[in-house]
Amino acid sequence: MSESSLKHHLPGFDQALDTLKEDVTLMANLVGRNLANARAGFAERDEDFSAAVIADDDEVDLLEKQVDRLGTDILMRYQPLITDLRTVLATIKLSNILERTSNHAVSIARRSRKLAETPSPADEQESLLTHFDGVIRLFSEAIVAFRDVDTVGAGRVLGRTESLAAAGREFVESFTERLEEQPFGSRTYVNLMAIAQSLEEITYLAEHIAHETVYIAEARDIRHPHNTLTESEETSR
Repeated sequence: MSESSLKHHLPGFDQALDTLKEDVTLMANLVGRNLANARAGFAERDEDFSAAVIADDDEVDLLEKQVDRLGTDILMRYQPLITDLRTVLATIKLSNILERTSNHAVSIARRSRKLAETPSPADEQESLLTHFDGVIRLFSEAIVAFRDVDTVGAGRVLGRTESLAAAGREFVESFTERLEEQPFGSRTYVNLMAIAQSLEEITYLAEHIAHETVYIAEARDIRHPHNTLTESEETSR
């Protein structure tokens, strides 16, 4: 029997699943806006953008609880099968990933507030902004791949993750060196380092979203592919 034939016919299931997807989509849109506002606050040193990120994070937290509650209710009430089960489990995980992403956006907003008090080198800000744009694009593509259960799109995200994360680490190393060379500018470089570290973490969170997309579509857990214990477990099956 194919997976497509194993569908629920219990009254209310489809509506509950649609509501779950709508809630997590709303959450994803809000987190996307938070990232854009965090970027604007950093680029323009604008207090209003940074304040909006911090204020909207409360709504993200509430939505995470809402998705968790509804997802758990669906699992207990309807006991979904095969693909539907994976969809519910992955959606609950996605809400946690989105909440963590929003936390990093808040961290960036707070660091941008501090940077507004002291000027930072224009060339370093521009290069970090370019990197910021790349991280936002990757995250947006991961969200679209999850929404469409698009393994090809997820594969593109996975293919770019490590290079983008490595670029983030290079920024941290560069700012660390500048901090050692120019201790009088320590506050500036500490804040820039923190922003670069948050962008690296967001990059890996986009990777996690791509993993969940593959899990829904193919029932494969592709996390930690280089873990030797995981390889041994797969071989023994």
